[in-house]
Amino acid sequence: MVAAKPDVQTVRKIVARACRAPSLHNSQPWRWTWNGASLRLYIDDRRLLPYTDAFNRQGIIACGAALDHAQVAGAALGWEMQVSVFPGPLDRSHLASLSFRGRHAPLEADELLGAAIETRCTDRLPFTAPFQWIGLEVVLRTLCRNFGTHLRVLDRSQHRDLNRISDTAAALRRADPRYQDELHGWAGDTWRPYAGIPASARATAQAAEKVATGRMFPVGAADAATHLSIEDRAAIVVLSSDNDTVESLLECGRALSQLLLECTVEGLATCTLTHVTEAPSVRAMVSDLLGLDYPQVLVRIGQATAPSPPRTPRLPLESVFDLDPESPGPGYGRSSAAAT
Repeated sequence: MVAAKPDVQTVRKIVARACRAPSLHNSQPWRWTWNGASLRLYIDDRRLLPYTDAFNRQGIIACGAALDHAQVAGAALGWEMQVSVFPGPLDRSHLASLSFRGRHAPLEADELLGAAIETRCTDRLPFTAPFQWIGLEVVLRTLCRNFGTHLRVLDRSQHRDLNRISDTAAALRRADPRYQDELHGWAGDTWRPYAGIPASARATAQAAEKVATGRMFPVGAADAATHLSIEDRAAIVVLSSDNDTVESLLECGRALSQLLLECTVEGLATCTLTHVTEAPSVRAMVSDLLGLDYPQVLVRIGQATAPSPPRTPRLPLESVFDLDPESPGPGYGRSSAAAT
């Protein structure tokens, strides 16, 4: 018996939710195609950030998060989906394919995670300590392990050392005009419609000072108001891999998605940090601090001290999703039209 396939409108809903995944500076470096049988994920290298993410590690991690978001979205709609990563060895821009294996009644957990896609956001304001952390830590560690990714919780003494590393990263980046141009193009007064980080999602100078490990962004409008007297007590975790292969990076992105959505379900705020793992010299300092060879991304987790900022925009679905009866050939990432 041939398994039922979703209609195009269902696939569009899944892709729309997949595209709510976080990405470096909200660059959204992905492209999706649907051929009536499988949903295919490609990296769009015109939306990568060469001066911020020179080795494209964060771009691949973002696509991994989008891949997991798609699977979560499908499960919430009652679809069993199977993922095949790098199915075409001659086309490394084709990151994954998702096939539909039939319908099922969604579990409550599926629906909660699917709903979390709509409410999750990156909160760059200070947090108070996460509640029920010990039990949640066990859950998050297990979720990451399912994707071959390791989770480490930093202790408070390591927070101080990480703050110094973050300051070093900021100092190096201030002296890099290409990085600064790229940063302001995605997160400044000239940020791009439907992508990038608007002022509403960037902290004011006063609020940013309360978060010692945050990236130095152009000043924004997000403010914790009267809660600024609260010391930032966020937990900080690091996700690491066994190596830097593109396969491990993609799996790390899937683990990151699971972590962020689970925290959202639990009512916690999150903020992904990559500025201390982007430049090799600064990443080496994180490696030495934590005794990890391949730290990929860090995440702040805690209770929000202000209402969630407005959701950052996403590209129109038509810019990232194609109905394509034939598989694109090698180089699709380069030949696909970049969205404006």
